[in-house]
Amino acid sequence: MRRLYVVATVVLFFVLLQWTGIYASLTPVLSGVPWWMYFVMAGIAYSGYRAWHHAMEDKKLDRVHIEEEGKVYMERIEEEKKRRDHASGE
Repeated sequence: MRRLYVVATVVLFFVLLQWTGIYASLTPVLSGVPWWMYFVMAGIAYSGYRAWHHAMEDKKLDRVHIEEEGKVYMERIEEEKKRRDHASGE
């Protein structure tokens, strides 16, 4: 589903460039660039996207890990309170 949004956004971007006339002014500039440079630019953009995507995944995993460690810590605190209350009650 996410890929569909990306494709739709790219198509919309090019349609807007065509309607505004910006594409006509870019055509001479873009025709002077070697064809393989388009692949290089696409690779750089894709690499940046994947780096951002993996950074967000890492951030989510870190949050989950921190929450789990926090639960363990809170359980230890509760056990220690119960132990102290039990020891002081006797």
